[in-house]
Amino acid sequence: MLIALYFHRLETYVSFDPAAWRPRLATWGRLLGIGLPAGGEFALMFIYMGVIYWIIRRFGPDAQAGFGVGMRVMQCMFLPAMAVAFATAPIVGQNFGARQFARVRETFVFACFAGAAIMVVLSACCQWQAPLLIRAFTADTAAQDVGAQLLRICSWNFVATGLVFTCSGVFQGLGNTIPAVLSSATRIASFVAPALWLAAQPNFYLAELWYVSVASVSLQALFSLWLVRREFRRRLRDTVGAAEPSMRLSDAS
Repeated sequence: MLIALYFHRLETYVSFDPAAWRPRLATWGRLLGIGLPAGGEFALMFIYMGVIYWIIRRFGPDAQAGFGVGMRVMQCMFLPAMAVAFATAPIVGQNFGARQFARVRETFVFACFAGAAIMVVLSACCQWQAPLLIRAFTADTAAQDVGAQLLRICSWNFVATGLVFTCSGVFQGLGNTIPAVLSSATRIASFVAPALWLAAQPNFYLAELWYVSVASVSLQALFSLWLVRREFRRRLRDTVGAAEPSMRLSDAS
């Protein structure tokens, strides 16, 4: 209230234009078209987590606690690679809008290598000191065993996870987040069915579930890379083709 009064009395160069308050439905539609699919990725992640918790409930609270701790540790470890992926989106978007298509590709390649390098280091840490990472958050021995096993096995898909993050950033930069949702849906489809089948077997054990997760993330990474390549061939080529007539007119003038 005081800030509003201050601007109204003293900052005379700031004013409100009621005409600018009209809703711009076209802009809202574009925002929703980009934001809703991106949010759908988190909804699919909820399904993924829910299926795992439902499957491992038979192993008791220790297994659920170990899985929860292990997932939180992995999420914390993913932050550097996620930072690279999040930075990719605005850089790709800026260069795509500026019609610097070579830079878009260079940004993607650099982000892939940077994210992969980070993930390789994190994978080595999990292979080397997984129990130590879990013991920092729980004193329960059984939960430590489950969490350490989760880190050791799932660390094999860290590089693939980094590639998925980078591809999602590229899709956001290009203004088309639907491929990211398709990629996440592929992971859910390739994980849920085998996981439920394994859970129905009498000799099912937790490590099998983590290996299925590794396979599903690897497939998702390959599918994401293919989708990025398709977007590059379609969006960049079409934009270049559309730009050629105006370029020729400017050259002729």
